[in-house]
This record gives sequence, C-alpha cells and structure tokens, in this order.
Amino acid sequence: MNPYIYIPNSMKDAGRLLRYALAAPVEKLSKENLIHAWCAVAYLFPGLHPDGYDDADSGWPRILRRFAAEVWRRAVKNEMADDELYASDAQWCGLYDRMTIHTREETERRVKLAAAFGKLVV
Repeated sequence: MNPYIYIPNSMKDAGRLLRYALAAPVEKLSKENLIHAWCAVAYLFPGLHPDGYDDADSGWPRILRRFAAEVWRRAVKNEMADDELYASDAQWCGLYDRMTIHTREETERRVKLAAAFGKLVV
C-alpha cells in the first residue's frame, strides 16, 4: 500500500486540501503534500487526465496545470510511482461520491479505499 496516496472523504475535504496546496509554491511542496493535492485534483476533477495537461484543449484550468507540471517533472525524475501519477482510485471515488445510486460492489470498493487511503483533513 502506498502511504502517499490520499482518498478524500468528501468534496469539502478535497477542496480544503487543494486550497492549502494552492497557497504554497508547488515546487516546494513535500512529496506527501503534492500527492495529496494531486489526488484531490483527481477527486474533484475526474474528467481531467494527466497526459497532455498542457494541450490547449485538454480542459485543464490554468491554475491546476502547475500541479500537473510538477507531478510530471517529479515522475520523469522517478520520484513518483505510476499509482501516484495516475490517481485513479481518487478519481473513481470522486465519481462515486457524486452518484446517488450504488451497487453493493461499488459501495464495498469505496469503503475499502476509504479505509486504506483516507485521512482526516483538518
């Protein structure tokens, strides 16, 4: 289990964490704080994909592109694992938390991900 992966408990928690990260120079964020912010981006904006973030038609808001650029910079230097670069569990949970009807299997997956990667954000 990757200790840096973060699954937000709610959109409010993800937003709070992202606002905190936006207040600092992204290149000065610790690996843990950068990955937490990156997972919050994946949770809040599940339609964004890390590949091609700098394309004009990618859909990435300008303010969030700096996170993508820093994540890619660190990934190229082998400072990040694939599951950190592609935060698909956080992305999936963001989609799940927006849904109103869930299957038993989806709920079980969400609970397992929350138990494994959720953290209390204050």
